[in-house]
Amino acid sequence: MMKLILAATCIFCNWACAEKITSPDDQFVTDKVDGWSLQIYLPPSYQTSDKRYPVVYIHDGQQWQIQNLLNDLIKAGKIEEIIFVGIFSSNQRTSEYLPYQDDYVRQDWGPYTPKAKQFSDFVVQKIIPYIDGKYRTIKDRKSRAVMGTSFGGLLALWMGYFYDDYFSMVGALSPSFWVADMQIFKDVDAQPKKDLKIWFDLGTLEWNYYIPLSDILAQKGYAYGTDFLYYEVDGGRHTPNDWIARIAYPLIFFQGKTATTITDLNVAIEVIKSVTRPVWFLRLNPVVEIDNGLKYSLAQFAEYELLNPSDGVVNYDGSFRFNADKDLRVNVKYKNLSKPVTISYQEVESRKR
Repeated sequence: MMKLILAATCIFCNWACAEKITSPDDQFVTDKVDGWSLQIYLPPSYQTSDKRYPVVYIHDGQQWQIQNLLNDLIKAGKIEEIIFVGIFSSNQRTSEYLPYQDDYVRQDWGPYTPKAKQFSDFVVQKIIPYIDGKYRTIKDRKSRAVMGTSFGGLLALWMGYFYDDYFSMVGALSPSFWVADMQIFKDVDAQPKKDLKIWFDLGTLEWNYYIPLSDILAQKGYAYGTDFLYYEVDGGRHTPNDWIARIAYPLIFFQGKTATTITDLNVAIEVIKSVTRPVWFLRLNPVVEIDNGLKYSLAQFAEYELLNPSDGVVNYDGSFRFNADKDLRVNVKYKNLSKPVTISYQEVESRKR
């Protein structure tokens, strides 16, 4: 039921936001391809130069009215100038975005037919050629990203793998990787390493355990921090406002300045309630901030040194448990950084109430 509420919230917002489209300074324009609605952000220099620009395509396009945010990121030098194409979703969103059959989806959303391939074919055969023909884009996969949220985040990763002739960057915000019992993980594992940069993230108030995707990517030879990143947002929800609040990070990862220095390391102590069972997930979530404005979690890429091992366990991914009613003292290490953390037994227990 929680999954149903989250997706319904997202879809409702998409329809509602569609009524608010404006076109200030010719930077935010609407267009159509074979009757399919698009909204397109053009960067500040577009009207006064003959430059060509990289393109970000994003699903559920009607919710992404972020021209001021993009202008601010560009003005601050955090990302290079981009064209940002929002592809509207339709009332057949579930069918168009899902590549897999799922009994749970069918039970709670109603009948659907997976048409991710047909929709993706339309994107690469119709929308991309149209955008490349009408706007000054860099017509190369190296300068093209696909992004999405929820079902659209699942679709973005699926398109990245099966349409990698067209895309070199994937952004999956709060992706519904759970569909069909994490079938997307099996598909990624079955494929050879692709020339992709992959971002995925999730809030703890919508949490699923997506760390195995990081393990699969690392085993395939993807380098963490360079080829892929994961961000776990303590208190993050499944809402457009949450996605807008962190969309800068994948854009910086794709089109930002090269990171040179870690400026901060913070460790959140997470007490995450299961939405389906009376179970609590306890995790340390180390998050680094980089001098180019990027922020991401370390998860299993940090080291966890438990100083009183008789009192509990800290696993390779930051999950922990108590063996006694005592605090745990942990050194969290990453590269040349170290952060001492005390996990209070009483505080964790009080957060469960």
